[in-house]
Amino acid sequence: MKNNDYLEKFLRAGALLSFGALIVTVMLQVITRFLIPSVTLVWTEEGSRFLFKVAVAFGAPLAMKHEEYVNVDIVLNMLSRKAKDVFEIIIHIMTIGLFAIVLKESYTFVKIGQFQLSPTLGFPMSIAHGTISVASFFILIYAIINLFHYLQDLKKRGEEA
Repeated sequence: MKNNDYLEKFLRAGALLSFGALIVTVMLQVITRFLIPSVTLVWTEEGSRFLFKVAVAFGAPLAMKHEEYVNVDIVLNMLSRKAKDVFEIIIHIMTIGLFAIVLKESYTFVKIGQFQLSPTLGFPMSIAHGTISVASFFILIYAIINLFHYLQDLKKRGEEA
């Protein structure tokens, strides 16, 4: 990570804070359920779901940036270098297309959530649904950047050959 990569710093901080809050919330839930049964924290289950969505919304784009997502490359490794390059470009383009569609469609969920409140916390559901938009937007940005870098590397390899 470059020192001036403020987007990555923002995403890392968001993932760290939301995941830390998720851990605290789940620990509260477990402690009160088993050690202090007279105390009922009904909001912890819903809160943990919200925090998990937020953690994923911040963490998934980082996985895309560093290309650390799970993939099955058995077939790709059996192909020639040229065929592998073609498939990699197709995969990048399909990823961009998928997250462009998800981003567009997630707006519908955000609009629907404006009129709904979560049962125990009373948060607008548009916040929960908005995590899909946030994740899709940043994943889309990094997918485009990854494609651009892949094409640059491909061009460099072509010039060296």
